[in-house]
Parts: sequence; C-alpha cells; structure tokens
Amino acid sequence: MVFVSGQIGQKDGQLVSEDIEGQTNQAMANIAEILKQNELELKDVADVTAFITEQSDYEKFNEVYAKHFQEPFPARTTVTVKSLPLNAKVELKVVALI
Repeated sequence: MVFVSGQIGQKDGQLVSEDIEGQTNQAMANIAEILKQNELELKDVADVTAFITEQSDYEKFNEVYAKHFQEPFPARTTVTVKSLPLNAKVELKVVALI
C-alpha cells in the first residue's frame, strides 16, 4: 500500500484558486504526481478521506472528484472541518494499492 498524506490545492506553496473546484483539481493533481512517483495511478486508489470546510461546497466538490475516478470508485469518507492549512477549502488523503 502507498499512503498519501493530506494534499491541498497548492502549487509552489500557494493555493491555486479560492474556489473548491480549483483546489480539488490541484489536490488531485498533487496526488496523481505522488502516485506516479510510485508507479501508480488514480485507478489504484482504494480509499479516500476528504476534509472540506464548507458543507455547502459538497456538491461542487463531488462533481470535480467524480471526474478523477472511474468505477469501481474508491471507498470515501468526507468530513466537514473548521479549518485547513493555508485556509484551503479541501484536503485529500488517499491509500493506494500496489
């Protein structure tokens, strides 16, 4: 297994966007890059934990998230939290299977 710790929508130490869609896309890109370094892809992800700061962003987050995974979808837990690093709107943590 490969454990990818929390990734937010940052690049070069800065959030790439103020909206959850842009941040989710960048967090997924960060995860994909880490997986690639381990010769894995997003299709190898078995479990995702998502932290979002606004429950009202859930639908937007889910739309973007669904574009990155195909069936069979990984198991997922989504939790609303008070705050995240850099005031991010989303943080993702995944477990991938080798």
